[in-house]
Amino acid sequence: MRTRRSRSTRSTRTSGRTARSRSRSTAVRRSGRRSRLTAALALVAAVSVVATTAPSWWAGEAEAHGTPLRSLVERVQQVAGVQPVEGAQRLERARQLERVELTRRTGTVTGDGRTVYVANRTDFRPRRTEVTLPPRVRARSWVVVDLDTGRILGKYRPRARLPQASTMKLLTAVTAARTVPVGTAHRVTRFEARQTCSCAGLRPGYRYARDTLLAGMLLPSGNDAAEAVAGSHPRGRRAFYAAMNRNAERLGATDTVARNASGLTADGSHSSARDLVLLLRAALRQPAVAEVLAMPSARITSVRGRDPHTVWQGTDYVTEYAGARGKSGWTTPAKNTLVVATEIDDHRIAVASLGAPTGYSTSGARALTLWANRNFAGLRAVGQLPHS
Repeated sequence: MRTRRSRSTRSTRTSGRTARSRSRSTAVRRSGRRSRLTAALALVAAVSVVATTAPSWWAGEAEAHGTPLRSLVERVQQVAGVQPVEGAQRLERARQLERVELTRRTGTVTGDGRTVYVANRTDFRPRRTEVTLPPRVRARSWVVVDLDTGRILGKYRPRARLPQASTMKLLTAVTAARTVPVGTAHRVTRFEARQTCSCAGLRPGYRYARDTLLAGMLLPSGNDAAEAVAGSHPRGRRAFYAAMNRNAERLGATDTVARNASGLTADGSHSSARDLVLLLRAALRQPAVAEVLAMPSARITSVRGRDPHTVWQGTDYVTEYAGARGKSGWTTPAKNTLVVATEIDDHRIAVASLGAPTGYSTSGARALTLWANRNFAGLRAVGQLPHS
């Protein structure tokens, strides 16, 4: 005779199965939380290592180019439910370097190796020694750099995106050296020959060698030669413009956008003082470009020897000071722009300035060069150029 199970027995078994199911679910949830916590702790540790070893200037650059690293650490800690780590605290302290603005315009200051001082609008950081204050500079933006190490020794709005005028021709030259074969002879079009400031004196219909076009572009700043260089690209002018912007990105010049080869005013075209130093550094590393930048003059003639004439170096700073290489520019919106590198007392000091009034780009660049050279051993970096 089959015995009917009591309702209480069935209820007990059902509750047992439910309890076991709940126990398994709880274990799964706990395991998931442990996995997330482990991953979060690993990420915190990794970030902490970076924070512990990163130099102070890197902390500032990290915040300037994306989500602040401090915020990332705080978010990870919030998710993981852990206390702030020592490395993150060190990064925060490094990021918040003391910044002291000086009201006096001349004299000296003795640093502590940590404090960033501002004098005459220039940020600089002395070591534990006495340095002279940077000079007064009239421009919208500038930067002074130890070109051999990439250390930024002084700066004022170095990443401000501003019209750059003919200094863009350095990017044009670097791109041509990489994309236009040496033996290329380009037939100049009417469009190219009739550019504003056809300073190279190119004739439409005449064929010119690549290096002749580089000289006509960099020395007298010929816009005709710049657009002829772009037109000599194997896939045409638009492809050359695209290659210019790819090269800028590859060099780390992320504030630079090229809309033409000459640097003439165009919607969306801009650069920064920091980027101009990157472009000059790249140009000096290209033998064909560096050779032209060192020339006081060059002979312009077609490949058949027609219409020979001479063009001259047009960057005043380069003609006035020995050991200097660089490029200047001017348009109404950009005002005077300049980027130069000077070999002085076994140093290579680069200066770039944007938006200087007439007559002040050369004098300002020279004053910054002499200041950096005079105080070279006493200055710590307030930034660093990217490697490229």
